Amino acid sequence: MTKRGRVALYGDDEFLLSMHPDVFAASGLSVGSEVDGERLAGLAAEAELKKAKERAFSMLSGREYTSSQLRDRLARHVDPEAAGQAVERMEELGLVDDDGYAERYARELSERKHCGLLRIRQELRQKGLSAEQIEWAVSLLDADPQEQMLEVLEKKYSAAPEDEAVKRRAYNALLRLGHRPSDVRRALARFCGATEEF
Repeated sequence: MTKRGRVALYGDDEFLLSMHPDVFAASGLSVGSEVDGERLAGLAAEAELKKAKERAFSMLSGREYTSSQLRDRLARHVDPEAAGQAVERMEELGLVDDDGYAERYARELSERKHCGLLRIRQELRQKGLSAEQIEWAVSLLDADPQEQMLEVLEKKYSAAPEDEAVKRRAYNALLRLGHRPSDVRRALARFCGATEEF
């Protein structure tokens, strides 16, 4: 046994690999067993898959991941093929759900952070979601961008009607939140009581 509680396999006094005790027990190996190269490769793949699944469970106990994020993070520690198989298993178990993640994250960005559609799409793309998942999640949003921007302006930029510098900061902040420039100008004009757009 290793310090991490794994079973170490040696051949001709040379370390070959370590594996989870469950994988070792299922292998039917014992001291003095003969193992050919093909069987050893199969055991190594099983051990790697078990390690990937354990790491995936551990990661998912802390927070939610998309399948792409989880695969990428797992591939830092295990073989990419094992990472892919572990992610598939997590999807089968319902622990990874890209559609649900896209919907929840888009709603959070829209409602809590008052992000515009441009920023929401960008954030979802960075999470590794497909274009179809992104468009589906965005289509479910019902927030009014003008109302969102007015809420941000009232909360953070109440001096915008009297101060041009604050108005410029508000304009740039709303652009960073992913709102379209024409919508931002319209919201600022409405907030400042101007008859013309900013």
